[in-house]
Amino acid sequence: MTGGGSVAPQAEEDSASYLFAWRGVPVGKVTLTRAPGRFTYTSLHLHTREGQVGALTREVKLTLDAKGQVEGSASVPQALWLLRGPPRPGCVTGREELTGREGAHCVTAVRGREVEGSLLGTPFQAWYGASGRLEVLEVGDSRFTATAPGERLRPPPELFSEGIPVEGERGALAFQPPWPVPRLLPGMTPWAPPEARKLAERVHAAFPQKGPGAADWREGGEGKAGGCLAHALRFAAEASALGQRVALVHGLLVVEGGPGRPHAWVRVALAGGGALELDPTSLDPVRPETHLPLALVDPRGSSREAGERWLDLLRGKRRIVRRP
Repeated sequence: MTGGGSVAPQAEEDSASYLFAWRGVPVGKVTLTRAPGRFTYTSLHLHTREGQVGALTREVKLTLDAKGQVEGSASVPQALWLLRGPPRPGCVTGREELTGREGAHCVTAVRGREVEGSLLGTPFQAWYGASGRLEVLEVGDSRFTATAPGERLRPPPELFSEGIPVEGERGALAFQPPWPVPRLLPGMTPWAPPEARKLAERVHAAFPQKGPGAADWREGGEGKAGGCLAHALRFAAEASALGQRVALVHGLLVVEGGPGRPHAWVRVALAGGGALELDPTSLDPVRPETHLPLALVDPRGSSREAGERWLDLLRGKRRIVRRP
């Protein structure tokens, strides 16, 4: 293959870290480290087993030749190829670090610091800073956002296992400083509350097992075991099949005086401009004292805003308070 070329050799150690989000939900952190003749890819990500949330670390170390290619192969590490750029138009043989898959990695368009192309056939977009370092990468439903050197950032799995402390004992939940969340999204279709509630009940009953599972990582929430994201995605998919467009709410759930933990539910438009919020995971009422919206997104569209807001929470830039 031609175009992108190999990766230039490096004289000293260099590292970069990225927050990994899926559909706007922070699920891990990736650290890239390059030293002369070596490239290390380390992934710390959310791990679920039998409904329990934890963290899993995976690390791959690759030996590189003088051209920056994997020793004994004509491929270049995928992340290393993207790290310094923008890459030139054309294709190289790239290798996914965690899976070992090799194949075409192509750049089809370069517009200043923005790049478009495909990784093993999957479209991607990348944005680079003034130094030429990769800042943001979007591949399918995944988004990688660079973190500043030395930046204190809570590991994403802690959001799910430990949550975020809530200041105050009574009253409606709020972010401090405030974060505005729109009431509705363009294109949402009015729906009668009884019909929407019936769908929430059907979705709730369709999951015999309540807890994180494979269904949370599928576009329509298909499966029998799934957490809040799977329930919300299933609701949105089935509503769409009925001709109704709803919104997915990224937010936090606070139960019995505990911390705020990531949660997802749905918002339905009503005639006259009102809205109805439903939590198909539990069927509990969505109340200001228990559910705190972070972002309102199209279930089929980009969750970039939600991802940026989750990143701010991981950086400690917002607090959760109660307003009497």
